[in-house]
Amino acid sequence: MMICIAWTLAGSLQAVLAQVLADFRENAAARGGVTVSGADQSGTASASVARTDPADNANIDDVRTKETINMLFLGNSFTFRHDLPSLVKTVFEEGQPNLTVNAASLTYGGKSMFHHHKLYHSETRIREGSITTAEIDAAIMDIQYLNSRADPPAFYTEYNDVPGMAPVEWDNPKKFLPRAEARQNNLLNAINAGQRTQWDYVVLQSWRDVVEDSDEGYGRYAEILADIAGQEGISVILYITAPYAQNATPVHAPLDPQETILQMQTVQELVDRIHPYAVVPVALGIEKLQAKGTGLTFRYVNDFHPNQTTAFLTANMFYAAFFGESTEGFSWNTVTETKDTDGTDPDGGDPTVVFDEPTKLLLQRTAYDAVMAFRTLYTKLM
Repeated sequence: MMICIAWTLAGSLQAVLAQVLADFRENAAARGGVTVSGADQSGTASASVARTDPADNANIDDVRTKETINMLFLGNSFTFRHDLPSLVKTVFEEGQPNLTVNAASLTYGGKSMFHHHKLYHSETRIREGSITTAEIDAAIMDIQYLNSRADPPAFYTEYNDVPGMAPVEWDNPKKFLPRAEARQNNLLNAINAGQRTQWDYVVLQSWRDVVEDSDEGYGRYAEILADIAGQEGISVILYITAPYAQNATPVHAPLDPQETILQMQTVQELVDRIHPYAVVPVALGIEKLQAKGTGLTFRYVNDFHPNQTTAFLTANMFYAAFFGESTEGFSWNTVTETKDTDGTDPDGGDPTVVFDEPTKLLLQRTAYDAVMAFRTLYTKLM
């Protein structure tokens, strides 16, 4: 593993990470922070700017010639809320008018790639293009067996014992097993009816499982699922969430920059092993906006989930990571909270946010800059 060989001393690696991220934050501060009243008014942007990076994916020209791509998102409520796949579809299709994106998701509340693979067998959906009905039947039988257990299997206890993980009682993931079984039966019925989707891309979402050891937690199970996807000819996108970085009230600085350093180190090691098509490091976007203080918030006060601002930033980061271009100047400016709270979002506001022009441009610009900062970081580590 190239990074591990080149960086025998963890302290040296962290020093490089810290310096790159410090340069990134300093650049953000130099461009002007966001005042507590709203968006950064210190800079304006021209019409759509196609800023590209020399490290753009070599297959990007092939993508541009396609009329349709199929994307499957695996995750939890950080994917489900605001219907993130639909937002990604919207921004992709605006930037690439000749492209149609078929986006679907498979989500379980509060669950990670470990749960998707070991408990719910979401790999059957990844393999939808080639999987046999017998293989789906086997997955259903395993789900039924797990649901019959009063106590967790040994592998579940071992996962909870990984340093850096927050243990969760067995009853919590167990309650989703009937839903997983129903979804496997739905897939079985679709295949029996001759309905299959060959996915082009699968998005693997992190969830409080990016630990220091990249061979554990997210690193371990993202790699397993990436290997399965690779055998199907499917490219992988890593969606790295940042619940620890999201502020509910105005801030004067990033909330936990050391956690970002740890997570970026882990993700870089994972990137070196699996070579994903793209990486969406949400923490870098949030921290850039927090660098000199910001009135923008990235989660609800009454709900720890990302708010509409984070959803908008994240979707634009997907575009930047996928195409190597900025969305600066795109017209899309609206995000709606999908959780039904009697016509309001969790904080009692309008569920639909329409971003004014300065805020929209700031978030678009930041999305691109954050993705490019990650690419710079990876280049330095290589």
